[in-house]
Amino acid sequence: MRLSIADALSRIPSGQLSIMIMTSISTPLMDEIRMTWASDDSLKHIIRDLLHDPRSHPHYTWVNNHLNRKGKIMVGHNPALHNKLITLYHDTAAGGHSGVVVTAQKVGSLFYLKKQQKHIWQFVRECSICQQNKHENVLTPGLLQHLPIPLAPFTNISMDFIEGLSKSEGKEVILVVVNRFSKYAHFMALVYPYSTSSVARVFMDNVYKLHGLPATIVSDRDPVFLSHF
Repeated sequence: MRLSIADALSRIPSGQLSIMIMTSISTPLMDEIRMTWASDDSLKHIIRDLLHDPRSHPHYTWVNNHLNRKGKIMVGHNPALHNKLITLYHDTAAGGHSGVVVTAQKVGSLFYLKKQQKHIWQFVRECSICQQNKHENVLTPGLLQHLPIPLAPFTNISMDFIEGLSKSEGKEVILVVVNRFSKYAHFMALVYPYSTSSVARVFMDNVYKLHGLPATIVSDRDPVFLSHF
């Protein structure tokens, strides 16, 4: 049996590993970030203070000629550069056009941008690919579960309403009650709009008096049914 042993790099969180890569390799992107420090008077003041006293600004550090805020690379005010960084973590194959939360986590693991959440929200909102391919942010529903097979007739029934029919003797709705054991069904006409009491009266006169009270009732939970129960 072969055993794989984790090395030192595999134990480092991805965010810290990204910082190591960015701070150890000189790239045009880092040059653009440095230019934002030079063009921002407040950041230039912070850098001067840190060079004189590393503890002068608790949230900032100057390490390897890089200005960090809370362990993240500080990026000064430059909307074009902000969009370039967001594009790097959103539009590329690694980003996969993720939503606002995921993109913010990826960008925030390495960089510190002022009003980052607002910029990312606006960027994703204006992304044409994201708008054309919206996905559901819901848990996977899993496999469908079959209803248990009834053991006797009319112990388990289903109910549904059929609306929008042509009027017949003033009635335009049909209440359908199906016996799940034998598929025997009752069809009862209703006047629209119907109420809880009128549905209960029809059910008592056509189903309960013949078969008694069922153990379970299954419905499709559509708005027509929920609006009256």
